[in-house]
Amino acid sequence: FQIVQSMGSRGLRLSEGMTTLPSFPASQIFTNCDFFPAEFSLVVTIKTPRLMQKEKEYIFSVVNEESRLPVLGLRMSENKIHLLVTSGSGGVQRLNFKDVGLDDDRWHTVTLAVTGPYATLTIDCGLPLELKQDQSFPSALSTSGSRFFVGSRGRSKGRFSGLLRQLVLLPGSDATVRLCANSDPSLAELSIPHILKSKPVHPNNHGHVYSYEAEAKVTLGSPPPCSGPEMGQLWFNVPRKDLLICDGLTWTTLLQKTERLDYVEDYQDLYTTSETFDIEVFSIPSEGLFMAAANRLSNLKGSGVYKWRNGSFQPYQNISTREARAWKHFTINSKIFLVVANSREVEPELSVIYQWNVQQRRFLHHQTLETHSALDWEAFSIHNHSFLVVANHRRARDSNHNIHSVIYWWNPQTELFEENQTLSTSGAYDWEFFSVEAYHFLIVANTFNGRTTTISSTIYVWLNGSFQPFQDIPTVGAADWETFQIDGRFFLVVANS
Repeated sequence: FQIVQSMGSRGLRLSEGMTTLPSFPASQIFTNCDFFPAEFSLVVTIKTPRLMQKEKEYIFSVVNEESRLPVLGLRMSENKIHLLVTSGSGGVQRLNFKDVGLDDDRWHTVTLAVTGPYATLTIDCGLPLELKQDQSFPSALSTSGSRFFVGSRGRSKGRFSGLLRQLVLLPGSDATVRLCANSDPSLAELSIPHILKSKPVHPNNHGHVYSYEAEAKVTLGSPPPCSGPEMGQLWFNVPRKDLLICDGLTWTTLLQKTERLDYVEDYQDLYTTSETFDIEVFSIPSEGLFMAAANRLSNLKGSGVYKWRNGSFQPYQNISTREARAWKHFTINSKIFLVVANSREVEPELSVIYQWNVQQRRFLHHQTLETHSALDWEAFSIHNHSFLVVANHRRARDSNHNIHSVIYWWNPQTELFEENQTLSTSGAYDWEFFSVEAYHFLIVANTFNGRTTTISSTIYVWLNGSFQPFQDIPTVGAADWETFQIDGRFFLVVANS
């Protein structure tokens, strides 16, 4: 690829004479499942020169390595854009959007969202264009033995001649809402490679030296004239290390220093043994402030507990965990507990409750509970009874997302948690407990049912000693719920992924 700057923004262009076309195995993206998502968004930012009649250029394609036939491809032609899909019978299904005006040598950001038989095209965050097909997008489009080609279909003919700035595949979601809170819709960003961002491109002695072209020219040395003909030209004042632009009358700085307005500043960096998915901050009477980190690594040092000492968090205790995803601190009477959500999908699937030991001043093992790729715990009490509920995401032995999540009740006689109730969930990611006046509620974030992320998440209400379904709320890959109050009104907010 060549890096080319045009109209103030950078993109990639296939180099002339390239013999090996950029590609990678589809298995690098679809690591756990070979099927292309049945619901997805494609986001591309492109700058395409005028295409002649009958010219066809591929932005990307998925090509079967054995047959060399495309499984799926996004293609442009004169004033049109097409999504090509190979059906189960071997025929090609085409989604054709006409009169789109993309080949005008200007930057455009295009979002193509596909759900069932519907395909919605949004250009530069404008009005969406919707097509309904006779057939839904294949629910089991296999990518096994295929390669992704960027800017081509694996052949020299049909190569993309324009500039490509952004290419994103987002499963299970319409990306338009996430993308369009942008001051420049034609350059809206969801995921831009670092090398194409606004920082200058510097070759180094350790990596690849990128070829780079730019339309802007910068003048060095003494101040050049600045009048109408020079409007828009750049001048770099070397002694002052200042970049200026001619506005037609005078040179105006582009690197003016502005007042820094930091509301949250970096205070402390903590080293953890692996990726950290969650932190839980809590206090222990007569001991102080603590923080538990849920780390992915599965070993004796798995996750760490830190204590606030001398103005910073310091390592205090390591607890063995199995791909920990979350911690939850809670108290029952004067007893202090930490429960970890272990997500490692290896039988037996277990999560552990730890209790604070006053004499040893450490968390010690208290109880082990069977869970299934647990992602969250919620602790709550109703009428002086203490409960725990786990978000079981997926069962290891059959990779089934449609399983039960479990509510446990604290037995004061045995001082152990016992199974109290099971609730059917689909890829549960989070639980949130809340109360409204005399009523108590639990809401689950259902993420995936094995086929789609567009499913309902359920609110349960406590009635006659158990939780009963109260309301279903449509969500898309729900990952988190939070509740809050404003002026006596109760609100719920969901994080859709």
